[in-house]
This record gives sequence, C-alpha cells and structure tokens, in this order.
Amino acid sequence: MNSPNQPLLKDFKVFPKHIGTWQGNWIIFDENYQEKTRFTAVLTQNIVENQWVQTNVTTYSNGQCVTQHFLGTVIGEGKLLIDSSDSAFADYKSIAIEADENIIVFQVWDKQTGQLRAVETITLINPSERVRTTQSLNPETGKLRGFMVITEQKIVEKDSA
Repeated sequence: MNSPNQPLLKDFKVFPKHIGTWQGNWIIFDENYQEKTRFTAVLTQNIVENQWVQTNVTTYSNGQCVTQHFLGTVIGEGKLLIDSSDSAFADYKSIAIEADENIIVFQVWDKQTGQLRAVETITLINPSERVRTTQSLNPETGKLRGFMVITEQKIVEKDSA
C-alpha cells in the first residue's frame, strides 16, 4: 500500500499529536459577525495503515446527531489529502498541511470550479487542548461568508485500531 519513499504519517510532527477523541464547542458566525448557531461535537482521530481516519459526531440543541467520516492520504511530508464520501463534503477537495510544531492548516476547494471555499487553522495549545478557526468564503466572490470558532479538549488519549 505504501511506496518505499512515501512518508509515514506516524512520523509527522503534528498529526500524531491529535490522535485520540476530542470533544468541543462549535460556534458559527455569519459575515457580519452575528452568531448563527452553536453545537457540540466529538471527533475521533486515528492513524490506520498510514491513513488519517476521522469520525465527527455532531449534536445539535434539538437533539439531532449527524455523523461524518473523513479519510486522509499522505501526499507529501507533513501533507494530507482529506476526502469524505459524505454528501455534505463530496464536492470538496481538502489539503491539510503541518505549518508549525503545533499548527495544521486546512484549505478546502470546490472540486468543480477550483475556487477556495474555506481555510481552517488548528492550533494545539497543549497535549489536551486545541483551538480551531475556520474562514468560509463565497466561492463566486471570494468574500467572507462566515467563520467558525471551535474549542476542544481531548477526552480519550488514543483509540486502538
């Protein structure tokens, strides 16, 4: 499955620090900085056969739960291509890059048009706390469509694969 020259995800600087289960509060704002919605989510992240495997379980205030699945493939040192077969994300291409010792930057493009849709920064504050911010962009104009702030705590150190 892995080519001899392909980097091993377990040896990356930042992604392995995120292995485990994270619980957090998400707040979404519109382009005028007005709060639109908030919810909680539990993310399980692991490395399986040199791939990033992530499951998000989102719980809304009305009790509705939504589960989303993501798979990251190594495309270079410190770099993953993130895919999802879930319909909400099927039209997006995402690349995640380790930008520093504790920072990951995601860029999300529309697969059809190639237009940038979002940029997310994940900052690991300490081994059990991280902050994420996302800028959502209008694909036609490139202008800010909204943003999201997420604070998360690690609730399980590692899951077995």
